[in-house]
Amino acid sequence: MSQGISFSGLGSGLDTDSIIEQLVAVERRPIELIQNRQIRLEQQKGVVQEINTKLLSLKGTVDKLNSNDLFSIVNASSNDGDRVRVDATNEAAAGTFSIEVLNLAQARSLSSRSFSSLSEDLDLNGDLVINGKGIEISSTDDLIDIQDAINTANVGVSAQILTVDSGDNRLILSAKEVGKEGFDIKDASSTNLLQALGFTSGETYAKNSFVSGGRSERFLSDSQAIGRLLSLGSPPSGTVTVGDKEVAIDLTIDSLNAIRDKINSELPSGVNAEVVSMDEGGLTRYKLEINGTTNLIDSSGILATIGIIDSNAKIADKIITGVESDKFNSANTTIGSLLNLGNAPTGTVNIAGKDLAINLSEDTLATIQEKIENLGIGTVTTSIENSSDEEGNAQFFLRIDGTTEFGDDGNVLEALGVIVGSNNSFESVAQVLTANVANKQDGGINLRGGSVAKTKEFNSDNDTLGNLIGSSVAGTVSIGDKVVTIDLAKDSLATIRNKINAAAPTGVNASINAVGLASFELHIEGTTEFKDANGVLMALGVLNGPTTLKATTSFEDIYETSVGVGDTIAISGTNNAGDQVSGSFTVSSGRQKIQSLLDAIEQTFGNGVTAIVDSAGRIVVADNQPGSSFISLNLQANNESGGNLNFGALAVTTQGLAARSAELQTGQNALFRINGITLSRATNMVTDAVQGVTLELKEAELGKLVDITVTKDDTKELRQTIEAFVTEFNSASDLINEQFVVDKNTQRGGPLSGDSTIINLQTRLRAAVSSQVDGLAQGFNAPVLIGISFDRTGHLTINDNILNNALSNNLEEVRKLFVVQGNIADEKIDYISSNRKTLSGNYEVNISRAPVKAAVGGKVELAGPLAADQTVTIKEKATGIPATIELQAGDTLDQIVRKFNTELSSNVAELRRGSIANTTDGTEAVTKGTTFADIFGANVQDGDSIRINGTTHDGNSVSNTFLINAVDTSKLDDLLNEIRTTFSGAVSASLDSEGRIVVSDNQVGPSSLTVTLIEGNEGGGSLNLGSIDVAKEGRFAHEITATNQGGKLFLEHSGFGGRNGFSISQSLDQLGIAEGNFEGVDVAGTINGEEADGFGRILSGNIGSDAVEGLSLRVNLSEEELAVTGNERGSINLIYGIARKLSDTLSSITDEFEGTLKNRENAINDTIEDMDDQIVNMERRIQLMRSNLVSKFASLEGSLATLQSEGNFLSSQLAGLAKSK
Repeated sequence: MSQGISFSGLGSGLDTDSIIEQLVAVERRPIELIQNRQIRLEQQKGVVQEINTKLLSLKGTVDKLNSNDLFSIVNASSNDGDRVRVDATNEAAAGTFSIEVLNLAQARSLSSRSFSSLSEDLDLNGDLVINGKGIEISSTDDLIDIQDAINTANVGVSAQILTVDSGDNRLILSAKEVGKEGFDIKDASSTNLLQALGFTSGETYAKNSFVSGGRSERFLSDSQAIGRLLSLGSPPSGTVTVGDKEVAIDLTIDSLNAIRDKINSELPSGVNAEVVSMDEGGLTRYKLEINGTTNLIDSSGILATIGIIDSNAKIADKIITGVESDKFNSANTTIGSLLNLGNAPTGTVNIAGKDLAINLSEDTLATIQEKIENLGIGTVTTSIENSSDEEGNAQFFLRIDGTTEFGDDGNVLEALGVIVGSNNSFESVAQVLTANVANKQDGGINLRGGSVAKTKEFNSDNDTLGNLIGSSVAGTVSIGDKVVTIDLAKDSLATIRNKINAAAPTGVNASINAVGLASFELHIEGTTEFKDANGVLMALGVLNGPTTLKATTSFEDIYETSVGVGDTIAISGTNNAGDQVSGSFTVSSGRQKIQSLLDAIEQTFGNGVTAIVDSAGRIVVADNQPGSSFISLNLQANNESGGNLNFGALAVTTQGLAARSAELQTGQNALFRINGITLSRATNMVTDAVQGVTLELKEAELGKLVDITVTKDDTKELRQTIEAFVTEFNSASDLINEQFVVDKNTQRGGPLSGDSTIINLQTRLRAAVSSQVDGLAQGFNAPVLIGISFDRTGHLTINDNILNNALSNNLEEVRKLFVVQGNIADEKIDYISSNRKTLSGNYEVNISRAPVKAAVGGKVELAGPLAADQTVTIKEKATGIPATIELQAGDTLDQIVRKFNTELSSNVAELRRGSIANTTDGTEAVTKGTTFADIFGANVQDGDSIRINGTTHDGNSVSNTFLINAVDTSKLDDLLNEIRTTFSGAVSASLDSEGRIVVSDNQVGPSSLTVTLIEGNEGGGSLNLGSIDVAKEGRFAHEITATNQGGKLFLEHSGFGGRNGFSISQSLDQLGIAEGNFEGVDVAGTINGEEADGFGRILSGNIGSDAVEGLSLRVNLSEEELAVTGNERGSINLIYGIARKLSDTLSSITDEFEGTLKNRENAINDTIEDMDDQIVNMERRIQLMRSNLVSKFASLEGSLATLQSEGNFLSSQLAGLAKSK
């Protein structure tokens, strides 16, 4: 809004603007005072924050002093750090040992075959599995794409491309970690992807052989003493362990038969020993076989002497009776999901001569075991075994015992880890050259019969053909011995007939034949000799389209090349050894075959190559000598007759290679000796050979010993931490003290001078450091007694002599002075922790209720097998997710226990199954190869769509549309692939045996996976794939264990307390287990007479308690023990050392939410904000005052102007009167 133009004091002559500004300035003086106060407050806040930062740094150092680890001191040294570097923790014992490094651990490395191009599509597709994770390769991937796919998968393997030479590129896979295990790579595709890449050969072998025992060396007698047979001066004797029994053996007197009898008489569980004989060159030799155990322990050299175990205490000659699969983290999740396979393999495998269909998209370890058992192979038994990984997670594997005969199909057994492809059995490869031009041969004649050629059918014989067939090609063609010029843009069928007859080829007649109503053909009778030009005869239909060139093709029939008699082709190149070769070929007849040129090529190379035409019509030349080769070839068509024959350039498509191994470097464990004892580890960083000592193996040399010395008297780190504590304490104190120092010039203190909060801070900090620690021995219950005290300036100082003496002679007492201790006499109760709200002191502990696990025991003794099939469902209380155990009639109690534990300890991936089973004929289930046109009753049309909606494992929404372009070629497998793509490969999609869609999460555990398929049926069809509902809910392992207790089934949760429990429902009651809910019981009791919180086994002081809030104890009492020993458990003596005291004090001061300094900072911020509000209000009042002043002065000026006007009027009137006189 415009303010107009203002002129100050026009009427009064006063400078009203200046007067107003001066009056406003007077009114603004309080605002300036407030703003100055705000500046000082900001300074105060900055100092508060600086003090807080220093105290936080101090707290970090103090917390180190509150750790027991700092006081358990150790130092380790190596006399040859270039070979072995050493470090040690507080767990290490003092002493000296020697180490000899025999060989270092190294990483496994594999090489693919040679590829001529980095960027050319390899036309390979399928899944490979590296370290348990599936990686999908598509037909459009080149070598770089495969490298990137492997590296992106993050499977512990590095993929790199090595270019050996031009046209020789290889993919190198290397384990990121060293060690014998290296990395695991498996083929999980029916296309033999790993063989195509050259990582494995066609040879396979058992991957995880099941060793059931060991064999001895061969001996000439089974009845003579071993010592005599081996001519031993002092044959060993002693006790060996076989299975779960000890056997006394003396090789001075014991023969193989005697050893056999001694072992069998001890009856080791499941073990049998026998002596077997064999004929070798007419001599009978004997071996001792111990079958049924691999637990063979020999401390006297007996088993080593007879050759059963080797120098490393391993079985030397293993008895292999079966195989085992790889290990998986679930026995009841499909293998395809566990391996993250988008398209898991399926096939009919052979086990001991019996065929078995396995589909890894549907089958689990449990279902595969059941299928094998149902085969009824007499000598074969199966079981699902379990073990634990390094982190304690359950792992399961299938054991097939009783056969080593396996036949794979579709790489099903390889994906399972039963067999594996060899990386070594590669034969030499011959170099191959392939042309880059694919030639064609003329198409055949469209004959009506005999020698009558015919055109297509046309609906007019007088209209121009260009209008009828949409082609305007023109050219001069050969018919018989004449040429005819035809222009389809102008000529009709009748015109062409007339032109042919006018040209009069010898014996040829052209006629038009009406073959139906408004349907005409041109017939050319009397010749089969036709030569096209520009595709005229092909457009008419006289000649068919060109086909692929063959070795039997005549030169004159090479499509659109016009080869003439006498044309020459120059042949040049280099042979296998790199020597120049050259030759020439002449076309002697139009009917001469391409095979003649191929023969000439072979002759030019001295028959050292084989030349062929491949299925694409390209010239291919292969070296007849496998291995590295220098062959090259150039074919130059000279086209003397004016044609355009071109065979293209020939390049290496298969690199010549000598017999090779894909394994560039085997994975190898480190091998070393400590004090003469040989050890092996999968890493060069050894942490578990000597307690508390880490050995870094850097260089291997046989016979070179490195001495390692460990001492426990190095207080260097502890001393440095104490010094850092003193320095940081003094630094923080100095900053606080600066606030109270008065500046001589300004006579003012620091920004926080006189601040009660800061004064109180200094008092609290000094009290925490200088106070006596109750409960410690006299002489070590205060920091001053170990040389840490305040000087006259208020600084902490260290008396080096006193501190050094304390650290050297009384380290344990120094430790107690700094750290927290929770001393309790009751060995069934452990001190866990306390917090800054917990006060030190003695607290009585009373336990009124012991913690209990949820459990239920069977009431029936299961002496015999189950009478009927039974289903048991167990839901864990914490998750509510069920686990279903399927029991079969005939199961014994041990089998029942195994089935319970297998199911309960398995991690399970979510499985969803369609509600509709589609067929091809009303009965036969659809398969992934079924086209949409063949789905019974669906009437799917081209252009129909299927909307794919869903949520991933983590609940993220996904959506996509699958378009059915052609119902005759689009398959259900295409839809399954699109589902996998929609979920970015995080699910497996397949069809079950009934024709229902199955989608499985590729990640185990509780899942948010959903899948919805919305059939568009835009063409009016009725395709219905059903709703994709939960068939098996994803979950982690239930913490419930089944055991055999006195012939009865017993189930128990691993966790204590009411939050841990389970419910049971069952189809039958033959186990003696009651249905219902079973919950654990929390511990209950008091601490210091106050009711405490119980959570499982943990008893904690209540929130709000005056003394014991935050104090936590672990109670290890059983109900029976509590009943016998009573509720009173004595007291816990909680002693806080100075580091703990100071840490608690600093925590309360620096807490980022409720700390003393945070509260002070908040108070300053609040004051500043209040002042901002005051300033706003005052500014508003000043603006109002300004407006009032402006208004008043304006009114004054108006009044003065009026008076002046009136005065002027009166003056003029008086002047007029005076003139009239």
